[in-house]
Amino acid sequence: MTRVLVTGCAGGVGRAVCAELLHRGHEVVGFDRIASPLEHETIIADICDSDAVNAAADGVDGVVHLAATPDESGFIEDLIEPNVRGLFHICDAARSRNMSKVVLASSIQVVSGHRWDHPIVLEEGPCVINHYALTKLWAETMGEMYARCYDLSVIAARLGWLPRSPEHHEELKSSPVGRDVFLSHDDAGRFFTACIEADMSSGQFEILFATSIAKDRMRVDLEPAARVVGYVPRDTWPEGIAFS
Repeated sequence: MTRVLVTGCAGGVGRAVCAELLHRGHEVVGFDRIASPLEHETIIADICDSDAVNAAADGVDGVVHLAATPDESGFIEDLIEPNVRGLFHICDAARSRNMSKVVLASSIQVVSGHRWDHPIVLEEGPCVINHYALTKLWAETMGEMYARCYDLSVIAARLGWLPRSPEHHEELKSSPVGRDVFLSHDDAGRFFTACIEADMSSGQFEILFATSIAKDRMRVDLEPAARVVGYVPRDTWPEGIAFS
């Protein structure tokens, strides 16, 4: 059993991750600005509160960091505090406690400027088109630095499109690539649990794409996720969706 801090535990991804971690026998400490509907220890605080983050990190083995403004918005007004300051608080708390695993939520939007006519591989690099994606690229870069400089095991997860609400579900359905880069709630839970449970060496850093099975054709390369953490998706659009 591992004690795992999950930030953003009350969100769509967070609830799925906490549920799967609990199912697998891990101890979960949730962190969010609102209460989680699941039965686990929850700290209600803001990710930008360094004292609250450090208190939550005490006695924790690993962290899944999901808390963020989840899409394009005003950089100064909405993005910079949770997506940059909050990220720093989590990474530095992990460093000071020498956590065994840090899993940071990046986004498939980091590569959204590429053509979607072939499976995008990690070697093609980022291609951002908005400020939200820039904050996620910053998360990947910070994760790599903390792994290299402080011997942490870090995974940056380029998440596919997970529906956060029925309205968001409809938006995804109308996208020309949405059903191919869809990430179900159930697959999200399995992916992040696989990341926490994966055997990694100190200082190892990985970027992994995480989606469910493409509905029409493969848009990103899932081989690294299978090789590094053993993640193989089970769902195809619209399977595995859950709304509270």
